Amino acid sequence: MKVLVTGATGFLGGYLLEEMVKSGHAPVCAYRAGSDTKLIDALGLPKVHFDLTDAASLREAVKGVDAVVHLAAYYTFTGRKELYELINVQGTRHLMDACKKENVRRFIYCSSTEAMGPVSRPPADEDAPLSPQYEYGRSKVRAEELLRASGLDWTIIRPSGIYGPRNVDDVSYHFITSFQGFASKFIIGTGKNYIQFVHASDVARAFVLTLDAPVSIGRTYIISQARPYTYEEVYRVLAEIYGRPEPRLRLGKGLAKALMVPIEGLCTLLGRENFLYRRETVESVTSDRAYSIDRARKELGYEPRYDLPEGMKETVDWYRSHGYL
Repeated sequence: MKVLVTGATGFLGGYLLEEMVKSGHAPVCAYRAGSDTKLIDALGLPKVHFDLTDAASLREAVKGVDAVVHLAAYYTFTGRKELYELINVQGTRHLMDACKKENVRRFIYCSSTEAMGPVSRPPADEDAPLSPQYEYGRSKVRAEELLRASGLDWTIIRPSGIYGPRNVDDVSYHFITSFQGFASKFIIGTGKNYIQFVHASDVARAFVLTLDAPVSIGRTYIISQARPYTYEEVYRVLAEIYGRPEPRLRLGKGLAKALMVPIEGLCTLLGRENFLYRRETVESVTSDRAYSIDRARKELGYEPRYDLPEGMKETVDWYRSHGYL
């Protein structure tokens, strides 16, 4: 199948291209001007320039393909509200419109469990109420709503926090690498709240399974590792990998928020945003993000190959060998 992949130059995009090539699909790689296309070129794949704010470029990009996998997004938790709307919502709408004009029916959208947000009764499934904490998640909800009403043969994939080698400068990267410093000394809250990661290669396989499964049309799937971990368990895994003691100190939510105020101010003054040291992050780590993958298992045959200890070790080893630690 000839498939346009948006966000092909991104972290997840690279894993998906590799998986698609192994699986016999023919990806066409959509990239923005100035993006690093080294992996695309190394794989010998065709590429096409596109811009989610330029409807003409989108129509040109989708010509002649059988399906679209839409990964590209404004991905940050501390960004500008108008850009979430412009890129994640209206950009997705423009891409869907281009598909309809060029008679491309199949559309697979990369949403996020951030569209679901914190979970009141873990683990949550795809039918659980949506309560996104961040504007990023809210923009994903709005894009999902547009897609469901589009008339296209859609599937929505909601990965949880994606990590793995080659992932740099995003939430999972900062979470993992911060353990070598101050963040390894304490846990905010009880440490009993849940968090759920997923290795990028498992997410990539899920997208390929979706392409090959007609039953997935009109369905939403959570893609994650087999089970959530408590923050205590995650820190225990990282402590073993780094050869450091587990965090022993506990900070209550109120005190942790108070401590974040001057740090946020300093970061703003220096122009250095750090997601880990924000009051919103305190709320995040003292709530549960735990999700069920039962639907993907039953309907797609999805089964994650990575559990957290081996995936985290592989990732930390990559960071060390490439000078990030």
